[in-house]
Amino acid sequence: MNLKESLIQNNSIQLNAKATDWKSAIKLGTDALVSAGVVEDRYYDAITKAICEEGPYICIHDAFALPHCRPEDGVIKTGFALTVLETPITFEGVDEPVDVLITLAGKDSDEHIEGTMQVANLIEFDEDFSKLRACKTADDVACLIDAALAEAEAA
Repeated sequence: MNLKESLIQNNSIQLNAKATDWKSAIKLGTDALVSAGVVEDRYYDAITKAICEEGPYICIHDAFALPHCRPEDGVIKTGFALTVLETPITFEGVDEPVDVLITLAGKDSDEHIEGTMQVANLIEFDEDFSKLRACKTADDVACLIDAALAEAEAA
């Protein structure tokens, strides 16, 4: 499942979303994936427990987080959710506030790695996330992902 198809099929793009803290920001993405039948409710609990135990391992780029956990933590099938927050939230121990989150559920390690690579292409294309933050609709996001993929394939 590719990033764009998953976001569109799962209706899991949330723009200008509201969250009060990192837990509620993560819940937005996991709830979208639960609604789409991608993960079980316990996936959220697994991610937040892992962050509490291991620190904010999901903060992989400035202003960006990749909430994810292991397939056995409630993944039904591979999928993604995109959350762009209206107001950034903070993670303890991370200097830069986060306002872009892509929740990843990989049903196995191969699909997890493939999903991570697709997200990396988007980050490389829109390094400061200004293009993503400017998106107003799911179609805008889909076009941005297409442009990132085309650039990655041309490289």
